[in-house]
Amino acid sequence: MSRTLVITLAFVAGWVDAGSFVGLHHIMAAHITGNLVILAAVTATGFQATDILKIAILPVFFAGVMAVTVIHDRYIAVHDDPARHIRGMLIIEAALIAGTGALGLIATLAGWTLGFWLALIVATPVTLGMALQNAIHRFYPIVGPATTVMTGNITQFCIDRTRGLTGRASRSLIDDMPKDETLTPILILAFGLGCVLGALATVRVGNGAFLAPAALVLGVVPFTRRVEKAG
Repeated sequence: MSRTLVITLAFVAGWVDAGSFVGLHHIMAAHITGNLVILAAVTATGFQATDILKIAILPVFFAGVMAVTVIHDRYIAVHDDPARHIRGMLIIEAALIAGTGALGLIATLAGWTLGFWLALIVATPVTLGMALQNAIHRFYPIVGPATTVMTGNITQFCIDRTRGLTGRASRSLIDDMPKDETLTPILILAFGLGCVLGALATVRVGNGAFLAPAALVLGVVPFTRRVEKAG
């Protein structure tokens, strides 16, 4: 496992989640189930037309995971080269996130208002990209712990620190949790920093800011070679 790879993916997930929340009617493209909580909240406090996007984005994510599974199983996994598989999937993810960045930039420059349909079009590529990132961890556990949701990592971090204070050793018993205790706080910080910078960038320049995490994903592709060596 390459620490650089998994840390960068955590940063990207944080950026995408905060960026989509700020720039795309409060949806969460990475932590997709968070949309259910927000949807319930707005239903109770005052549902608006744009809140339909929180419903529409769910089947987009589900369809993305299903499509990735079919493409992976039929065309990617047939080659006996896991590192090559991961590289290809990351390149596709980068292209999808960049698609939202490009569409967002065009909308901003044209002065278009993001109504429901336009927001859905802009949000779809990055949501599919996050579906792919989630799937990568499931297909290839060697990549490392989950990067799109930090709740489990934060829980494990608190368990480890608590046991450490009492002089007891602590190690996660779940396969998709970090085995290296020094990695957990870094992932949490990377995700948090991504959230802050993603929100600030989206406020400043609009949804064109999604081009930045797309470039980061593309830039981390070479680190999959370390994944191959680790496997």
